[in-house]
Amino acid sequence: MSVDHLKKAAEYRRQAQEIRTIVEKITIDEAREQLLETAEALEYLAQDEERKAHANGSQPEDLGSVDMTMKSTSAQCGRFSPRNRPNRRW
Repeated sequence: MSVDHLKKAAEYRRQAQEIRTIVEKITIDEAREQLLETAEALEYLAQDEERKAHANGSQPEDLGSVDMTMKSTSAQCGRFSPRNRPNRRW
């Protein structure tokens, strides 16, 4: 059902934000990079679930306090942009 896709999207976004919070506290560049890639993959999964939900005609609903807006990884840490995003299949 479409609502399930929206709930998955919200969970992926919550996890991505949690990772970004961790990234702000660590200084090892390689670990930061790996975490940022994971956060970006979660954002992609969230967008994919939202596309599925919208394709099924679902309307947005209140999913609690989860921020449903796209938070740019590059804006958070200045390391990635859509042009230099790792091309990985998750």
